[in-house]
Amino acid sequence: MIRRPRLRLAPALFTAALIALVPVDGASASTPPSSIDPAAPVTTPIDANAVVIDPTQAEAVESWTLAPASSAEEVGNRPNLSYTIAPGDTVSDAVTVYNLGNTPLVFRVYATDAFNNDDGTFALLAGDKEPVDVGTWLNLDQEAISVPPGMQTTIPFSITVPRDAAPGDHVGAVLASSATLGNTQDPGTALTVDRRTGTRLFVRVAGDLRTEFGITNLESDYHHSLNSFGGSTTVRFRVENRGNVRLSGVPLVEVGGPLGALSKTIKMPKISELLPGEHADLTVEVADVPALFVNSTKVSIKPEGEGIDSAPTSTASTTQFAPPVTLLLLALVLLLVLLALRARRRRAAGTSRPTPQPPAASRELQHQ
Repeated sequence: MIRRPRLRLAPALFTAALIALVPVDGASASTPPSSIDPAAPVTTPIDANAVVIDPTQAEAVESWTLAPASSAEEVGNRPNLSYTIAPGDTVSDAVTVYNLGNTPLVFRVYATDAFNNDDGTFALLAGDKEPVDVGTWLNLDQEAISVPPGMQTTIPFSITVPRDAAPGDHVGAVLASSATLGNTQDPGTALTVDRRTGTRLFVRVAGDLRTEFGITNLESDYHHSLNSFGGSTTVRFRVENRGNVRLSGVPLVEVGGPLGALSKTIKMPKISELLPGEHADLTVEVADVPALFVNSTKVSIKPEGEGIDSAPTSTASTTQFAPPVTLLLLALVLLLVLLALRARRRRAAGTSRPTPQPPAASRELQHQ
């Protein structure tokens, strides 16, 4: 049985622990710590004031984290690994793996590439997938390490940007992975669980930077209600990062009648980090939309990001047929009632009219 330890973390390690698979917005500019020795990995005790492991804990506790290495100038306060590098250049840095548990652990430390899921969330390649971008640029001095409980190991690495690397942002992560056997419903089979944690890796290759969002696949469906002014509209669209830098932004969805009559605007949750070449498929429900025969839908988003001064807002629009069905039915009923009343008045007027008499000559002939 594996349980999380009860730990007391100093602010530096607390920041590092939060990095584990938790999105970190933005990336501060970083330089490699000057006091890191680029030699072999070094294992040292974790600061006693930083972590306290409960000595009465009888069960095996496996807990660890990986963070950018500290130096005399930077005491563990870097949220990630972030660099701006020219093509063909190399930088050196290091990461530190902390064993916060009470049992020895063996780790695989490696770099990989990042991507966005269909909903725009940040994701990393699975452990058995080979990277093809920034994950291949990083060279670790050692990938397999064993860290005793209560100890930390600092691992130097270097990043060499290919001379033909495209300008812009290349995103990945450096991870510490530890595999363990898990339970399955079938007693005869074993399941290997790859548990990993790490820090994000941002490399901006010097050159021309482009910031552009694109909005495609815009669809808008109107849903009627008994109240013709209280219907709803489902809006679906895709936001594409057509530039070469990481972008964020808040999509705005406006739904209304012709020329924006009685329009309603919805501010959607912020897209925190859309990587170059990636996309996010989004859906929003807009309530209390009046049916005005021809409704219009407009989506807009302004790119935001590190090092971006200004970028044009991207927009897309579409229309949908939204007849006020309830009002039309009421108008039809009213018309039918008016026609029925008119017909009734005509019939009433016909029965009250006097019976016509024959001409006088006809009456005399009939009398004779």
